[in-house]
Amino acid sequence: MKPLSEAALGAVLDSMPVARLALKDLDDAPEALPIVFARAAGALWMPIDGKPKRSGASLGRLARLERSPRVMLVLDYYSETWADLWWIRLRCMAQIIRGKHPDWDTAVDALTDKYPQYGETPMFQDEPILVRYEWTGVSWWSATPDALRRWLDEYAPPPPP
Repeated sequence: MKPLSEAALGAVLDSMPVARLALKDLDDAPEALPIVFARAAGALWMPIDGKPKRSGASLGRLARLERSPRVMLVLDYYSETWADLWWIRLRCMAQIIRGKHPDWDTAVDALTDKYPQYGETPMFQDEPILVRYEWTGVSWWSATPDALRRWLDEYAPPPPP
């Protein structure tokens, strides 16, 4: 499979509402969690936000990321028409950002723009925390050569003029 273009990857990252975060739990067992994210300043950003969580769930996620920051993000599309299937895997290094970072405001703006729900749900639960994911590798697959392009044509917003 040929490499995924930066434009196609960017369009997917800007359009997909959720990714799956694959990481190790504290016993080194694999774990996957759905996350919201936005692309800004050359990275992906996830807030530890005010959505309801099991007690301590956000702190556990942070402990796992601190212990083992090498993670994978998976974005995928399923369809009953199997010719439309595709997935993208991003190998990433996670960095927990507490307090101000040079890209903090840009990241918060990108999250607010992508998820209007933050008008009703607080962006941060207690202490403002963002997780920054810098991808170090990309792999992808599609059932047919044009499956991802068809999805982009249907779901991704057109690029600005």
